[in-house]
Amino acid sequence: MDRLLPAFHPSRHVTAVAVPNSHLITVIDAYDEAELIETGRRVAGSPEVFPIGANLSFVLPLSDDEVFIHTYERGAGLTPSCGSGIAASRATLSRLGLVDPERPVTVRSPGGVARSFLQTTGGVWQPVLEGNATVVYEAELDPAVLLGDGPVEYAGAAHMAEISAFAELSRENLKVLHEAGIHPTEI
Repeated sequence: MDRLLPAFHPSRHVTAVAVPNSHLITVIDAYDEAELIETGRRVAGSPEVFPIGANLSFVLPLSDDEVFIHTYERGAGLTPSCGSGIAASRATLSRLGLVDPERPVTVRSPGGVARSFLQTTGGVWQPVLEGNATVVYEAELDPAVLLGDGPVEYAGAAHMAEISAFAELSRENLKVLHEAGIHPTEI
C-alpha cells in the first residue's frame, strides 16, 4: 500500500475492493470534486501502481442511512453514476463497521438515487442495488433502414410520462445534494 500513498491526499484512508473490477474507496467528510478528478486521473493512469487501472469513489455520509457517492472511472472519467462503484462503496461501509450489511442505504449520486445493501449467501456478501430503470427510447427497426434505405422514426412519445417522472426525481436528488453542500459538476 505504500506505493498508493503518492496518489492520495495524505490524510485519506483507502479501501481496495474488487467487484470484480478494481475499485478504491475513501470515506470523506467533505466533497471536493477537484480532488476526486485529480486523484482519479493518477489512479487510472498509474500502471506501475495499478497495472489495469482502478475506479475511485468518494463516499460522503449524509445521515445514518444515506450517502453521496461519486466515482471517477478508469477509461471514462467522472461519471454521473456507477453501479459497481455503489456496490464496492456499500461493501466498504460494512467492512469498516459503519453500516450493518443487511441495512438498506440510500445512495445519492449526480446521476440519481438508488438503494443498496448486502445479502449474505454461503457466508459471502452479495451486493444488492435497487434503483430506477427508465426507458428513454424504444424503436422497431427494419433491417433495410439500418442499411440506409429509409428514415428512422422516434417512438418515444409513449415514454414521456416516465421520462418526466425521472426528471422530477433527478431534480429532487440534486436539490437534496445542494442542501447538503454538494455541488457536483453537471455531467
